[in-house]
Amino acid sequence: MKITRIIIPLFFLFLFSFHALGDGWWQVFFNHPNSKTGVTSETPEKALVKAINGAKTSFFAAFYDIDSVPVTQALVAAKKRGVNVRIVTDDSNYNNTQISQMLSAGIPVESDRRRELMHNKFAIIDNEKVWTGSYNVTANGENRNNNNAILIHSPELASIFTEEFNEMFELGIFGNKNEPGPFGGIGKKYYVKIGDTDINAYFAPEDDVENIIIGRIKKAKKSIRFMAFSFTSDEIGEAMIKKFKEGVAVSGLFETRGAKSKDSEFIKMKVEGIPVKLDSNKYAMHHKVIIIDDYRLITGSYNFSKNASRRNDENCLMIDNEAICGLYIKEFERLYKAGRAQ
Repeated sequence: MKITRIIIPLFFLFLFSFHALGDGWWQVFFNHPNSKTGVTSETPEKALVKAINGAKTSFFAAFYDIDSVPVTQALVAAKKRGVNVRIVTDDSNYNNTQISQMLSAGIPVESDRRRELMHNKFAIIDNEKVWTGSYNVTANGENRNNNNAILIHSPELASIFTEEFNEMFELGIFGNKNEPGPFGGIGKKYYVKIGDTDINAYFAPEDDVENIIIGRIKKAKKSIRFMAFSFTSDEIGEAMIKKFKEGVAVSGLFETRGAKSKDSEFIKMKVEGIPVKLDSNKYAMHHKVIIIDDYRLITGSYNFSKNASRRNDENCLMIDNEAICGLYIKEFERLYKAGRAQ
């Protein structure tokens, strides 16, 4: 009897234990707020708490919104053990309980103090790792809205994101159309290579992310899949429609709210015959993802919208990796299957 009591709990602990989806230098995380089956992969919030708990020297983050209690507790604990914690957030989310707790703990928090959004969602850990994706560090971001996050171990990529972070935190520059200084754009790094994987990091509006995305779409040869919380860019929409007419398989999932507005690309794509659906989450499908030819991933804070292109401060990561894309395709297919035609 005693053996039974021990074996059964251990069996279920193994069966339902959380694990990261990844391979060596990268890890991917999704949350499934409306799933009726057990989810064994780590969710973004749990993964971010683990990353903060593992920080040894520094944790710098630009998060549009922070109201997650577990993340706040982890940040305060990191500060107490000597980690250099610095935070940038949007001014509209500055005056909340969790920010107040961080400030009381001695964590410096800067905001953009402007009408447009500091919409970034990224962090740099120990100058070695980069965290980004669609996940807002909030209870809704974890428990209600569909989100993704990716953690990449690359000091070189971390340095690119650190430069952008310092521009906001130290210089107070947000939403700039051009790099600061007379020679700001010269020598700026966008690209790193990890093994066989090409990675490009861009920031809006200074890097003209919209046209860069269009350039990637134009290179598509067989397929384009997308999950879009907000899709109002006529230019990106037209690029996808053109590839569809050329024979590339295009399919997409739109967040329901706003999808039928005059600015959305949803109706236009439906008219053109592209198999697009509305998501089934009663809260929000918050992904900002494009997958091209099963190997090229576009993700980050950047919505496919006019505001993201021209006004907000945003980050966008482009990764050429079949294994990573495979996980995002699986998530796309899961949500697309549950989606609605109208």
